[in-house]
Amino acid sequence: APPPAAAPAQPQDPVKELALQIYVQIAGNVFKGQQPMPDPKAVAMMSFKLAEAFIQAHQQINAAIIAEAKKRSSFSFDDFDLGAGAKT
Repeated sequence: APPPAAAPAQPQDPVKELALQIYVQIAGNVFKGQQPMPDPKAVAMMSFKLAEAFIQAHQQINAAIIAEAKKRSSFSFDDFDLGAGAKT
């Protein structure tokens, strides 16, 4: 019998992945003997909000960097006289 087909890979949700990392980090720090313990669901919600804010800021920063790079590297051949010095 042929081996079972691998399940198609699920697309990764960057917000969910980042929120999980944030949650694990916060949970590791917050739940160490703190009394009273914060609501885990509230920590999870905060993790998602932080992840969304980070990704939005990252996209804005990338857009600004790309726009600045295009501005600095763009030039036009109209600025050059390609016929200058040519002998006819």
